[in-house]
Amino acid sequence: MQSLMKTFTLSLMFAGLTACGGGGGGGSSKPDSNPIPSSAKSSEASSSAPASSTPSSSAPASSTPASSMAPSSSSASSLAEGSEMTQAATNVNGYAIAKIDNCGVNVSAANKTFAIFADYDGGIQNQSLSSLSFYNWNHVGTVNSTPIPNEWDNISQNASAYNIPVNAAVTNGCNGVDTINSILVKKIANWHRQHANGFGRTITSFGHKFGDIKELVVDLRVNSEKTKVHTPASLKSIYSTYLTNLAFIDNNEGGKVNVGLTLETSNNQRATVTVEIDQDIYADQWVRVTVPATSFKYFQGDVAKEASSFANLVINNLLVVGETRTNAVLRGQVSGWTDTSPNPPPETFKEMNFTFKKFEFQLK
Repeated sequence: MQSLMKTFTLSLMFAGLTACGGGGGGGSSKPDSNPIPSSAKSSEASSSAPASSTPSSSAPASSTPASSMAPSSSSASSLAEGSEMTQAATNVNGYAIAKIDNCGVNVSAANKTFAIFADYDGGIQNQSLSSLSFYNWNHVGTVNSTPIPNEWDNISQNASAYNIPVNAAVTNGCNGVDTINSILVKKIANWHRQHANGFGRTITSFGHKFGDIKELVVDLRVNSEKTKVHTPASLKSIYSTYLTNLAFIDNNEGGKVNVGLTLETSNNQRATVTVEIDQDIYADQWVRVTVPATSFKYFQGDVAKEASSFANLVINNLLVVGETRTNAVLRGQVSGWTDTSPNPPPETFKEMNFTFKKFEFQLK
């Protein structure tokens, strides 16, 4: 495994799992202007379906950034000197990535903003995520209903390291803003419990529809010290005796970081997108990812749909999980692998440490 010191992919995949996020909650507050109020109903997490049933949100993004663009209105912060703002953004496959300067300084919400999770000036800190209808799960170290031999043998840390926090926490590196820090885990081989952990928030009660969304804005930092991914070469070495088509690995994995985000209805309709970020440029730095609604991919179950068919559907939740480059796992490429196979291929994991400071809708 390598410690994410090369190019990494951030795969913002709106996958088929329930969740959603927002700001405001229990805890201490910092003085200043009022935050956007936020509340929601609670929701329980479910484990994901086999990767083959979750369509890839987009073709793998290039690891080389494309053309540059000025910050969009949704990603621009206060332009006052010394305030948080973004540098010129890089446009990659329909979404924008920009470094954040003066992180956390004089932060306020733009007009027509819905904060899924955020800490604006005057906002509540150390927020209780459960009070905001966040949910989470962690399968690491547990036994599946049909036991999987040696399931967690190759995980790098104790199971508790992969717990999702129940409260947000003030960060030292962004002017003390509230954040959610987690090591998200995705299996490389087996589709059972492939998303080993994850979190989300339910926002049904707010009534926002897919057609209301202009773009999704996510502020995050990928922490390389606790991030462990595999190069295609290392995966080929591990699985060469199991796969007949090793080229599948080149397509499915690039030794990069992927995070999946899902916007869902309450009946398995969802919008998905995949984002890739070059680690040589952005590792261990705060960045803003801005995804226009036009870059989402829409599905009913496994069937691709037009965005127009979602316009009047209410968004139930946002989910955050670790992912592979194409969202797929290797199991479908291994002949004869069944749930009762006594000696299945060894499991490997992508362990990706993210600190999130904002999930935000910009509304039309």
